[in-house]
Amino acid sequence: MVRPRNVGRVTEEKDIPNWEQEEFESRTDIKKAAQAVTDLGMQIADMTETEIHKLQLPQEFVDAVLMLKSMDKGPALKRQRMFVGKLLRQNEPLIIEIKAKLAEVEAKKKQQNAYFHQLEKWRDRLVDEGDAALSELLNLYPQIDRQQMRQWIRNAKKEQSQNKPPKSAREIFQYLKALEW
Repeated sequence: MVRPRNVGRVTEEKDIPNWEQEEFESRTDIKKAAQAVTDLGMQIADMTETEIHKLQLPQEFVDAVLMLKSMDKGPALKRQRMFVGKLLRQNEPLIIEIKAKLAEVEAKKKQQNAYFHQLEKWRDRLVDEGDAALSELLNLYPQIDRQQMRQWIRNAKKEQSQNKPPKSAREIFQYLKALEW
């Protein structure tokens, strides 16, 4: 492949691709935007392999990201990072798609965290308040095993007073998590 002489440097306006001329006013802005796109690729590389495959991105991009994940350190890592950034910059719809999917993943994580916080509050209320909180929970969810829940609450209070690991409190949390909320 024959490369033009000034590929590595940006010396004139004609060296900047058209999409960059339209959106940016200075070379610094172009470099910052290119770095942001490369950082987006690195954000994907920080995900687990399963999460990357769940995003359902083009295979060429997935392969490049997985190769980047497998590298340790050195110049090859930097080249691969730049290659992932290049793949993204060449495919603007892919950038938009990735941002949307990452936002969706983040929203699901926030929703799950909020759900777990709600369960933790219920667990803490059950341990602190005992039967009063249990009857309130039973009004909302009558399918709860009252006898088992009382046993866990008693054990959790006992473990808490004796400074033991909160085994029963964890069991309460797992039971609440298994319920259909």
